[in-house]
Amino acid sequence: MQYIFYMQVKKWFLLFASIFSSAFLIAQENTLLFHNSKSVSNVVTLLKEDPSKKAAASELIKKGRSNLSKVLTSVVAKQQTTPCGNPHEYMSMAAYFWPDPTKPDGLPYIRKDGQRNPDNAKVPDHKSMDDWISWVSSLSWSYYVSKDEVFAQKAVSFLRFWCIDTATYMIPNLNHAQIIRGIDTGRGIGIIDIHQLPDLLEGLQLLESSAAFSVNDRTLVKQWFRELLYWLRKSDNGKQEMRSKNNHKTFYEGLVASLAVYVGEYAVADEIFAKAPQLMLSQIMEDGMQPLETERTNGLSYSIFNLVAWFQLATLAENRGVDLWNYPSAANPRIKKALDMLLPYVSGEKKWITQQIGSFQPEDYYRLTDKAAVKYNNNAYKGLGKASQSTDIPIHNLFYR
Repeated sequence: MQYIFYMQVKKWFLLFASIFSSAFLIAQENTLLFHNSKSVSNVVTLLKEDPSKKAAASELIKKGRSNLSKVLTSVVAKQQTTPCGNPHEYMSMAAYFWPDPTKPDGLPYIRKDGQRNPDNAKVPDHKSMDDWISWVSSLSWSYYVSKDEVFAQKAVSFLRFWCIDTATYMIPNLNHAQIIRGIDTGRGIGIIDIHQLPDLLEGLQLLESSAAFSVNDRTLVKQWFRELLYWLRKSDNGKQEMRSKNNHKTFYEGLVASLAVYVGEYAVADEIFAKAPQLMLSQIMEDGMQPLETERTNGLSYSIFNLVAWFQLATLAENRGVDLWNYPSAANPRIKKALDMLLPYVSGEKKWITQQIGSFQPEDYYRLTDKAAVKYNNNAYKGLGKASQSTDIPIHNLFYR
């Protein structure tokens, strides 16, 4: 109730601020979080000429249409009670923790790194969050490419459902993410649950031109994200994740930076970009190894996963005029070193050097090489991955294949 009251009190002030901000932004060059205006313009032009781009756009719109009939599940729908008792709080269970077989009640849970506990799916909030992010992003791009308002209308309905509607909204925090039963009520490490959220934020930028996304909607949704950003930076869990060292740190920095850019707190993002080179050198060795990832039981998967975070962070920084792609030098870029180091292991040419107890999707890596072909102007990276209907991401194909 306190959150709802807070939203209502600020409504008129924020409405005025949003009108002023929107008018200012319209006058600026439209640079998205991950795609600058030139690349977007080039793709739109190619849609008329390039059969592969036409096909990718068709797949993107097809996926968008499939999301028109989707029904989102609210965080209040879970059967489990959150530790604080408020059903509007997000809740998830620690991925790699299992009942202790030596204890009658199984408590406290014990860690089995790399082995996901299937019982975690009984708490549906994590899946619901993933659905929300994926569906809004898909619908937003479908709207942008087709200019069909039906996609924007559905995307906006999901945003209202998750951020505004009093019966279904989620309070913007992750106090109870990745709970370890018998030990805690939520951890900073659980912030990784929303590592894909920047994709949704770019979708919101695309929706700015839609009549369906009213000034009032934009104001309230942006305030929701502003409060999430504040929580990430000021809460105990947020500070805990900020102090992490491995992929959690990289994704945390990308998440905070993307939120900061979206809500207009550019100084927060720029501080992250200024400190990113130091983080890069602490994670990626000169030979491209990532020891904080290779020490895990799925070292290859986590090495790729951390690179996904670095590609995200480097793209965000690039659009703010900071070059992380070629740090510390164009002759010895650490991101590229890490990418190249993994190639023979992903392709199967060599056997992975540490543990990899689970399977992994090579396509996660090859989407990075697709982007590297553009970022490093290197055709050797082109076409390394094979198209797969189960793993293809239409928006990626539109820009990079």
